[in-house]
Amino acid sequence: MEKSCIMDDKKIEISQVSHIHRLIARMPEAAREYGLWVINGSVGDISRRSSFDCSPDRQFEFYSLSHMFSGKGKMRMGNRVWNVEAGDAVLVCPGDWHFYGGCDGNFYQEDAIRFCGRIPDFMRRNGLLRTSVLHIGAVRRLLPLIECSRSPAPDAWLKSALGLQELLLEFSRRNRQSPIESLLAAIDQAPPEYWWSVEELAELRGISCDRLRREFLRHTGMLPKAYLENCKLKLAAEYLISFTASVTDTARHFGYMDRYHFSRRFKHLFGVSPEQYRKLFSSRTVSGDTPRH
Repeated sequence: MEKSCIMDDKKIEISQVSHIHRLIARMPEAAREYGLWVINGSVGDISRRSSFDCSPDRQFEFYSLSHMFSGKGKMRMGNRVWNVEAGDAVLVCPGDWHFYGGCDGNFYQEDAIRFCGRIPDFMRRNGLLRTSVLHIGAVRRLLPLIECSRSPAPDAWLKSALGLQELLLEFSRRNRQSPIESLLAAIDQAPPEYWWSVEELAELRGISCDRLRREFLRHTGMLPKAYLENCKLKLAAEYLISFTASVTDTARHFGYMDRYHFSRRFKHLFGVSPEQYRKLFSSRTVSGDTPRH
């Protein structure tokens, strides 16, 4: 990756577990007027083996589109984990904490392009682009865009931008929210103390409980109950370091009537108790009041 073109040579650490990649170059006036700038691209990058398992989340100040043409890996964003295989493309939007890399002893090769501008911002605001994984096939479709972006020809940047815009429109058509995505959104929007039952989720989806379990496992890597609790506990972790509520009150806020059961499940996921987690991240800002709902 040509970091000198778009970002500092070193990642900027903003916490103990996360990193941010900053956009430091200035958009050319012609690209600004048009609304889409192909910042740069990289060809045939090779990931580190199992980097997914040992690397912190990161955030970009620009859009990134990569196409894995060899190997396999995983992509995570919040509670979501995708398996990424040869032929898959990974689109990451600015500001989304995420990481993707090799896993289970595997590495992969990819072509990647970084971009920004009013056009992708508009598409994102209107739900046409989102951080996701899509299958686009074995043909290395980013290569001609990268070659154009590197050409000194006066109209090369425009040819690259037009090709990228067409690819993003194709992505938007294929990235419509699926039924399971709508179900995950419903879970995210429910009150924090509410526990969905498998039967309720299956009824909302209009399928059997067995099929629901299969869809969840394929789409999230977890069964419905495990996914729901994983979401709650990650929200509870943020709650603990953002507010001064007691562990008992935090447990109740997320629907756990038994503080000790909450603490056991929390430690099972994070490796430390809620009290230890709060102390570990005590350097983060903690407000004095709990939010009202």
